[in-house]
Amino acid sequence: MISVLNPRNGPVIEGQEHREVFYAKDQPEYIPLRVLTSQGSERVVLSRWTPTLEQRKRIAEGDDIFLEVITFMRPLQPVILFVGSDADGPAILDTIWPSSHSVAESKK
Repeated sequence: MISVLNPRNGPVIEGQEHREVFYAKDQPEYIPLRVLTSQGSERVVLSRWTPTLEQRKRIAEGDDIFLEVITFMRPLQPVILFVGSDADGPAILDTIWPSSHSVAESKK
């Protein structure tokens, strides 16, 4: 049975709330999505999804995660899925964005 993952009900990266943007905030046909966006030419958008306990169990038992992307007839953009936690926040920021967008720089 299909079980849809929902965005995390909280910050994408703890301490970076001031940099968040909300997609579809006032569009009832979509699920509102908190994201962090980079300032570089690649314009990386990072969101965070939290599986329910049942979904975690299914993943641990071998179920796969599927990604559906609505392209509106435009080219598909690269997508990366990865696993992390609050403790990984600084490493996630440093991996996705150059050091000029790191946690240390964003606090200046």
